[in-house]
Amino acid sequence: MKLIKALFLILLIGAALLVINSIFSVTMARIYFGRIERDGRYLKVEQEEVFFKVIGDGDPVLMIHGFAGSHFDFLELAKLLSSNRRVYLLDLPGFGLSTASNKGDYSRKGYAELVVDLMSLLNIEKADLIGHSFGGEVSLNIAYYFPERVNRLVLIDSSIHGDRDILPGFFARSKIMTRIAMRFYFQTFPVQRLLYTKGLGDKSLFSSETFGRYFSLVDHMSSSFIYEFINSDDTASISDKLGEIECSTLILWGEKDIILPVAEHGEPLARKIPNSILKVVEGSGHAPFLESPDRIAKEIIGFLE
Repeated sequence: MKLIKALFLILLIGAALLVINSIFSVTMARIYFGRIERDGRYLKVEQEEVFFKVIGDGDPVLMIHGFAGSHFDFLELAKLLSSNRRVYLLDLPGFGLSTASNKGDYSRKGYAELVVDLMSLLNIEKADLIGHSFGGEVSLNIAYYFPERVNRLVLIDSSIHGDRDILPGFFARSKIMTRIAMRFYFQTFPVQRLLYTKGLGDKSLFSSETFGRYFSLVDHMSSSFIYEFINSDDTASISDKLGEIECSTLILWGEKDIILPVAEHGEPLARKIPNSILKVVEGSGHAPFLESPDRIAKEIIGFLE
């Protein structure tokens, strides 16, 4: 009997901690979300409301963020590139300030088609693409399926295998389980802070304000969208088509990326894409443009010119 009471007490305390953590996380997210600048505009693409921001004048450059990211991730880099470029920063449907209808195609190829449709609506015939992580995979799909729309390609710590293991498989089987996992695990402040700092090569560069904005947008993601995203058809990986990418490609990789290590991902990617060059950014993690924006801007400007 005592054992049963002890187990019940442990379960009760555990449940209380989960609820407290969730309430704390939602509160923090709302505080930071209220501080976010919204100085871009929306455009309806297919059935999605896509938020984007434009900086500078010149030849067009499109920047595509990674999973759970947003256009804010690229903002500092975009400012450095905008002196002689017209830079388009967009939030893919379901991420950042863009909404998701939960009826779209959320595969890499589906996102690629949506970005090309956005380009057409903005009268962009051809552009240079910059993609980070998941956004790099979307960019590769654009370069492969729509080569006539891509001038040059910049990949930053890009994924290529179409992995969707955001949550354990059990929690991806139903919308209810996905909602529970998102609210009490993935969208909690401690978990996201751990994941965020894991992506940094230099932990001393951690910024509470930058992380707070990032976290608020992760919290803003709909669990219904994540369910559709996880279960979208991404069986056709771009990895076996890399040899057919025709455009000039610059691959930038953080030396200390432990999410996608350069030896396991960056170097094989460079070997597979014919007209590519790999440059490793010393001391940086999974998002080197956040840690070394000046170095990344210099590399990209030199490549695009």
